[in-house]
Amino acid sequence: MNHPIRLAFIGAGNMSSAMIGGLLACPDSPFVLGLSSRTKEKCTPFAARGVTVFDDNLAALDWADFLVLAVKPQQYADVLTPMAEHGVHGHKVFVSIAAGISTSAVSTMLGANVPVVRAMPNTPMLLGLGSTAVSRNSAVTDEEYALAQKIFSASGLVMDLPEDKMNAVIAATGSSPAYLYLIIKAIYDEARAQGVDAPTLLDGICQMTAGAAQMIRDSGDDPDTLIRRVCSPGGTTERAMQVLYDKDLPGILARAMRACTARAEELGAKYK
Repeated sequence: MNHPIRLAFIGAGNMSSAMIGGLLACPDSPFVLGLSSRTKEKCTPFAARGVTVFDDNLAALDWADFLVLAVKPQQYADVLTPMAEHGVHGHKVFVSIAAGISTSAVSTMLGANVPVVRAMPNTPMLLGLGSTAVSRNSAVTDEEYALAQKIFSASGLVMDLPEDKMNAVIAATGSSPAYLYLIIKAIYDEARAQGVDAPTLLDGICQMTAGAAQMIRDSGDDPDTLIRRVCSPGGTTERAMQVLYDKDLPGILARAMRACTARAEELGAKYK
């Protein structure tokens, strides 16, 4: 594929902002960027940074080599039906980031067997610390797949998965920042309830969270080993962990993840 490659985003929400920001900061990005959004004021900051802004989605479609569909699952039919009626002219790769929407559903809505990459990013992409799972249909070439992965690797880590695992990975990396925010909030609230109210308390808890994650990545030890290292026999951590196990915290998280996956299946079912 010739360079530069025309990459257009449909939708100007948080995910588009994160991806565009990462690509603009990437010195070896192979893309020139375009953007279409029904909320025109969201496009202004990007236009000031050299991103081409289109009047409508069909103009972006005609211009692009790669098209990122950065809209909510419930909006896919509204976005793709006009494209199907307009016609997909020339070879284009569609990148879908919506929960539950399969590559086959995108092709069906477009009325053509087009190359589709399916991705599940997460909000830490805004900090360049994203974790994105990707898969593809059979129409996507190896070169196109590598280029699609560059869209996300500019803002974090990329994982290649079979498509039949994409709904399940939402619970593991897509929605899961919210689980951790809730745990951090609970620790913060209880520390304050016990009279700990230092100005840097929340920062300290966040630093602990980041440090614990880095220990897993750098130590070479699995989480069970690290838990045992913190839990001295008869000590404070062991007592706290016993409460968490008695209340079945692992089971609660497992049930939450299954609910997340089930919702992804529901969102995609209407497009099968």
